Amino acid sequence: MDTVRISSKDNVCVDLSSGHKFALFEIQKGEDVIKYGFPIGIATESISVGELVHSHNMKTKLGDILAYDYSPKFSPLSEKAPFLINAYVRKNGDIGIRNDIWIVPSVGCVNSIAKALSEKTGAISFSHPYGCSQLGDDMRITQLILKGLINHPNAGGVLVLGLGCENNNIDEMKKILGNWDEDRVKFLSVQSCENELDEGSELLKN
Repeated sequence: MDTVRISSKDNVCVDLSSGHKFALFEIQKGEDVIKYGFPIGIATESISVGELVHSHNMKTKLGDILAYDYSPKFSPLSEKAPFLINAYVRKNGDIGIRNDIWIVPSVGCVNSIAKALSEKTGAISFSHPYGCSQLGDDMRITQLILKGLINHPNAGGVLVLGLGCENNNIDEMKKILGNWDEDRVKFLSVQSCENELDEGSELLKN
C-alpha cells in the first residue's frame, strides 16, 4: 500500500490508491484523529495500528448548529464640504473636464484630411477605418460610437468631417444625432467645398 504522511503530528496515513485513512499508532477512544497536521475528528472507539479510520470509528468534532445574530454597529459619516472641480457645463447640462476641439470623420476616407486639419489648427482628430460601405447593424454600431464622440462633454466644439459619397454620410449622421447644439457641432462635406483645409480651419476657429 502506497501511503502518505504529511506532518509528524499525524496519527493516520492516507492510502494514495483509495484515499482511505489508516491508523499509524494506537488511537484511544476520545483521542483526536490527526491528518496532514490538523485534527479532523475524534475516535469513537479505540483504533488499532493499521486499522481503517472512517465514520464507523470516528466522528466530527464540530458542535451543534449555532444561531448567530448579526447586529453591526455603524458610525455615521462625517459631513464634509462639497467637493468642487473646475469643469465646463454644456447647454444640455452635461459636464466636461476638458474643453478640446475635436474632428470626427464620418468615414475613414477623410482621415488624412482630418489629420491635416488637426496639424493646422491644433484640434484633435479621431481617425477610424469605418463608414464607407457599411450597411445595417454594422453601420449602426459605427454611428453610435461616433455619436458618443460628437456628444462627449469634453469637447467644447466638434467638426464632423464627411466625404459625401459614403454610406455614413453627414445627412445619415445627423439622423442619429437628433438634436445638437449648432454653436458647438459643425459639419463639412469635403466633396461640397473648393478648399476643405481653408473651410475646415475656419469652422474650427468658430
